[in-house]
Amino acid sequence: MKHLDNLSIKELLCLIQTGDTDAFAEVYKLYRRKVYCFAYRFVRCSEEASELTQDVFVRLWESRMKINPDKNFEAYLFSMVRSNFLDALKKQARMSVYRTANAEEPAFNSTESYMDFTECRQIAMNAIETLSPQAKVAYLLSREDGCSHEDISRQMGLSKNTVNNHIKKSLTHIRTRIRYLSPDTVLPFVLFMLVSFPEIG
Repeated sequence: MKHLDNLSIKELLCLIQTGDTDAFAEVYKLYRRKVYCFAYRFVRCSEEASELTQDVFVRLWESRMKINPDKNFEAYLFSMVRSNFLDALKKQARMSVYRTANAEEPAFNSTESYMDFTECRQIAMNAIETLSPQAKVAYLLSREDGCSHEDISRQMGLSKNTVNNHIKKSLTHIRTRIRYLSPDTVLPFVLFMLVSFPEIG
């Protein structure tokens, strides 16, 4: 393998875009553990977290030409984890709806009981837009950019306790909006994971 230890992540990503497998292996070595730990926060299962991690790096290689070396690469990887996880949840939800709809004695009306995932996401995003400016920034840095509360504290010039309070209040507000607009949903796990996963970092 080439001597890649001293290269910056931007340089490694540029090499990956040229098809350099050694650079890809180096990036995998550097970020595999972080991606695994982030994935584990979603699935709470070592085997599933490992599978999700592998899927993310396979997808990274396949879409390497779309990588922007100038942007936050760690946040990019975390967004891929979230995307893969939510895609899997949507697939499971569709399968569950299908099984229920085709059961001889369905326990409920699947069409009425299952909230459309896109609608749920839109409710959450609308709720985020109604947050106070500081709460909105803190929430998006945490949930969208994958920053830890400590990182957010430094970036915003706030105490970590203030950041914690902003995010907790934001999550409560979002969950309240979802429950209010869709009180009959039978996908509480999907809704919860959509807007309330543990702190990163």
